[in-house]
Amino acid sequence: MRFTGDLIDISTNGLLVRCDQDIELGTIGRMAVPVGYETCRVVAVATRRVPGVGIGFEFSHMTPRDRELLRRLLLRLARAVEP
Repeated sequence: MRFTGDLIDISTNGLLVRCDQDIELGTIGRMAVPVGYETCRVVAVATRRVPGVGIGFEFSHMTPRDRELLRRLLLRLARAVEP
């Protein structure tokens, strides 16, 4: 299955995506998250539905390089919301 969606929330453990398609819980998929000029690629499992918001995915596999890209993205996002 191929889909695109809007990233609503992201953490070190997973992400929440708003998309138009109905994705069954337990679905495993590869995802790409843009991080500046690079792309963080992960394997994730659909673990929950958030009614009116989207689908929650838990990361199940990520290379060390992609984990570092994710860490940098989270730091950048944290700095953007600091007072």
